[in-house]
Formats: sequence, structure tokens, C-alpha cells
Amino acid sequence: MRFFTVSSYLSELETHKSQNLRLNTLLVSFILAGSSAVAQNYSIYSSYFLNPYVYNPAEAATERMQFFAGYRQQWTGITDAPKVLFITGTTLLNDTRAGLGLRANTISRGFLMTSEASFSYAYGVPLNKTSKMYFGLSGGMVINGINWEKVSDPSDPALANISNSTIPSGSFGMLYRHASGFNFGVSLPKMFTTVDLGQEFTFAPVDNVVVMAYYRKEPPKKSTAHPAAFKKKKKKGSKPELPFEVYTLYRYSDLGGQFEVTGKLNVGSSIWAAATYRQNSGFIPGIGLNMGTLSLSYFYELGSKNDLSLTSHEVLLGLRIGAPNRFRENEPPVVAARPSTITPPKPAAPKPAETKPVETKPAPVETKPVPVAAATTAVATAAPIAESPTHGGDSVAMAAAHAAERAQLDAHLEDHADGSHDDAHNHPVNERHEFVKRGTHHEELDEGTHVIAGAFQSRANAEHYTASLKKLGFDADFGHLSVRNLWYVFISHDTEIEQAKAERNVLQKNKMFKDVWLLTVHQ
Repeated sequence: MRFFTVSSYLSELETHKSQNLRLNTLLVSFILAGSSAVAQNYSIYSSYFLNPYVYNPAEAATERMQFFAGYRQQWTGITDAPKVLFITGTTLLNDTRAGLGLRANTISRGFLMTSEASFSYAYGVPLNKTSKMYFGLSGGMVINGINWEKVSDPSDPALANISNSTIPSGSFGMLYRHASGFNFGVSLPKMFTTVDLGQEFTFAPVDNVVVMAYYRKEPPKKSTAHPAAFKKKKKKGSKPELPFEVYTLYRYSDLGGQFEVTGKLNVGSSIWAAATYRQNSGFIPGIGLNMGTLSLSYFYELGSKNDLSLTSHEVLLGLRIGAPNRFRENEPPVVAARPSTITPPKPAAPKPAETKPVETKPAPVETKPVPVAAATTAVATAAPIAESPTHGGDSVAMAAAHAAERAQLDAHLEDHADGSHDDAHNHPVNERHEFVKRGTHHEELDEGTHVIAGAFQSRANAEHYTASLKKLGFDADFGHLSVRNLWYVFISHDTEIEQAKAERNVLQKNKMFKDVWLLTVHQ
């Protein structure tokens, strides 16, 4: 197993001047493409930094559900050079630590075709307040086939064992992720022995390793009011949001390796440009366009040898669906079942017998109290609640309170159903700002300063309000606060208090949010 260079490839072409020149040429190009069983069992992607999942199944737990579809044309100057068509999909399961992924690709190189489909499962483990470790495992099948229309000699013995052969595929990966934006991943992309071209290549899973490290800091989540209602002006002297991202990748084989590094510059939120240096391939420019939930990227690899064009093209289309999913930072604590403390009723006092004036007074009848068994219904909560245990009457009262809360909320939403605003309305600025300690609930509010739009006893009501605000165009979310046992809906969250204040001031210009206030959650 080894990595091949362009020079060795061209030298190989010159030595095959026989009746089966076409077959030998295709086999060599197959190996050189980086997709053969001899050197690797995975393709080389210039767009790896946009979709690291193509190399590491631990990257499946993406914050939002996202899909990528790509096409790669290798070496346009060579007849029957490899072509790769691939599709991936990844997502974090909301309010869990697990992610799912799927990947399918087809590689055609002359008369040879290889198709693969696999599914992935990833699980994240919080190491501390700022870092997580993800583990991913992928499994599927690889099918090798032949396009007989391009075979000049069907009797060639090299074709005997590759017609429609099916073999298992699998990969394993680990990913360390830090809140600062630093990520480090290691994956084993080839976990099974591959049978191809009538050969069986025995190897250890560690004979092929992919190591990737990168810095990618997502911009802070800044929520603005209704898009058509507010346009924030950039403050004089403020830093422009032009984050620079750096990616490094090393593909290791037991007899060689390949290194590449990429720099990506985000020009605003719509356009980015990238430059990659790949060992033995040179510089590779790339450009991308973000159009809301859609993205389009293009990469151009320029290369030449002995007047032979070795340029390659790669196109990637991306799609993001739905709102960001929530990673469960803390597992809900297991609360032991508690019997309710309903006090049995006091026994009724003995009823004195009636006294008749004529008849003899009968002996008093003693009424024994009937004992009432205490209820044994288990009470389970997702987090410690600093209130007395719930009794039957309290449950009825709480349900009534939640219903009244929903009725008041619906009336508020109906009054502002159009999301209209009035920049000129006069009202005192609500400068309420509270500081609380973060609790341990599995849906606890994150650290930072939140612009609060409402507080609720019922999680269902908080979720309902959040969904209603999103329909109006606001980037709302909600979370729990253990110290108060309430659910808070917020429209903005920032690590800097001054920035949160600026967001609050903008939002308060909308009559719907004239009473929003700040809540800072800390450790």
C-alpha cells in the first residue's frame, strides 16, 4: 500500500504499450485517484473542511440537520479519469447527546464502478464546561461492478473476481471540540479488508489514519427583532465580522502519507474564499456562496505534467434544515420515587345513641374509624425542585394555573399577531437586570446574558411561545432555571453584557417587547 505521485503514474502509462493498454491505464488511474483498495478506501475531497463528516463519523452530530451533495471530476485531461458523486446527511438529535449520519457515493473510473452506502452513529460526552469528546462509528456495504460497454476484452482474467462483488465497510472516529473553536479529530477510515481486482489485501485498521485539526468559531448568536422591522447600524470602531478559519489534514498510510492545509476567509455571512495547499498537488483555490439555508461551493485544482492536463473540478451543494438542535449538557438526575404524604382523615367521633322518653336507653353504638391507605404514586422530576411535594389538590391548582397562563399568552400573541413595531412610541426603558447561578437541569439556560421575553411555569407554554415568535421571524429559544423552577423564553443571548444591552434596546422599540429585560446566568 502506498501513495502514488503524478510522475510514477505517467511513467506507468509509458510502459504499458500492449493489447490491454486501456485496461492497464485505467487500473493505474484508479490507484492514483486515491480511491483504490491498494492505497486507500476513501476519496480525496477538496471540500473536506466544509463537511468533515466525509472522513470522520464522529462529526455526524451537527447542530443543525444538513445535507451535502457533491461531484468531483478528477484530471480532465485524462480519458476515463475517476469521477465521484457523493451525498451525506448529518444531524444532532435534539435534546440528546447523539447524532446520526448517512453517506453514499459512487466512483467511476473507466470500466470500473464502486458504490458505497453507510450509516453512522455519534455520541458526545461533556468533559467540562467548555469541551466535549465525540465518538463515531460507521458501517455499510461496498459494491464493485463493471461497465461492460467500456471493456475491450471481456475475457481478461483480471475481471473475473470483481464483477458485482459486495464487501462490508466501516470506519471509526473521535473528535475533541472546544468552545473556543478548536477541534481535533482522528479517524480510521478503513476497518475491513477490501477485495478488489481479484486480490485480497490483508492489513490492520491502523494502516490508514486520517488526522484533522481546525479552528472554526461560529459567530455569536445575535437575535434581532423582525427582519423587516429593524436593521442594526454598525457602530463606529466596531470589529467587522470577518472570521478566519484554519484547517489541517494528514492522510496516513503504512507506506506513505499526504498533508494539506486550508485557510478560509468569510467575507460577511454570504461569501467566503479559501486556499488549500496539498502535498504533491500544489495550491487549490475555492469559493463559496451562502444563500440562507442553501450553499454552493466550487474548487479548482490546477496541475500539469508533460503537456498533460491534470486539472480537477469539484462542486458542492449544501442544505440546512430546521432550527439548531440542543445538545444535552447534563443528563437528567435519577430521582427516587417518593410516596405522597397525604394524611389519612381523622376518625369520626362516636355517634351517641338517641334517647327515647318511654323506651329504655340502648347501649351506645361505637363507630370504628376506617383507615385510608397512603397513595404510593411515584413522583419523578427532571431536576430538584425547591418546593413541597405535589399533592392531589396542588396538581389541580397547577393545571388551572397553566391553563390561565396559556390563555394570557394567547391573548398577548393575538394582540401582536402581525409582529408590527413602532419606533416612535414612548415608554420608560425597562433596565431590569438580574444575575443568577446556573443549575443542573438538563435544559438549563446557558451561561451568558439573555434578553428575556417571558417566564412560564409550564414548559409547554414556553415552547408554544417560542414557536410563535419564530413564526413571526424572531430567533427565539427557551430554557430552564433551576433556582426558580421556571422556563424562560429569550430572543437574544450574548457572552458580553454590553452587547446584550444593545440588543435589548433595539428590541424594546417593538411594542411587543417593550418589557424585555436582561438575565445573566453564571457559574
